[in-house]
Amino acid sequence: MKEQTTNIVPRPDLAALDPGSRVEVEVEGRVWLLDRAADMEALWDAMDDADLDDDERLPYWAEVWPASVLLGRHILRNQDMLKGKPCLDLGCGLGLTGMIASSIGAQVVAFDYELPAVRFAHHNAQLNDVPQPLWMLMDWRQPALQRGAFDFIWGGDVLYEKRFFEPLIQLFRHALAPGGKIWIGEPVRTVSRPVWDELRDEGFAPEKLTVEKVALSGLNMTVNLWEITIP
Repeated sequence: MKEQTTNIVPRPDLAALDPGSRVEVEVEGRVWLLDRAADMEALWDAMDDADLDDDERLPYWAEVWPASVLLGRHILRNQDMLKGKPCLDLGCGLGLTGMIASSIGAQVVAFDYELPAVRFAHHNAQLNDVPQPLWMLMDWRQPALQRGAFDFIWGGDVLYEKRFFEPLIQLFRHALAPGGKIWIGEPVRTVSRPVWDELRDEGFAPEKLTVEKVALSGLNMTVNLWEITIP
């Protein structure tokens, strides 16, 4: 990884965190505790005009998304494959998939665009007593990553806007190691449908591995899990 210390978040002052709520998420028999400042709705209400610039810094990081739960299942089901391997977690949010992968021995780099997400992810890894991934504050449009560094890359519900397709495709091409795999959890969003053809046009091979129900917040949601490779 490039030496860009401004992008690497040092150990935060955990005493300065003020968790407003805790979410309990069950993945393959283990319950994970996820602290956050507040739920997304409350954080949204607290936003001002400065947050609604071209980047639209919306507090999606404060939610636990069903796509991440399915990714967590897949990581655990493939733990022998991931153990000791360099892995990249896109848009880590509260840290669920990064923590799960780190708990089974993967060498995880996990990043988010929002500093509160990275700080709470670090806090949550400590809360769940798992080895800390390398948490980074990073914009996927400007990845501070070594070329071909990761055998596995994953992201939960990261294709919810078309403007993300091109930078993510470029990130995949840059960061994926030869023979590597990309896993995307995708909650059957209409907006995501064109990206699979775009990936094929760019020389990738996307394949839908499974479709499963995820029970979260009292609802059963349908989630696709895709695997993307470069033939």
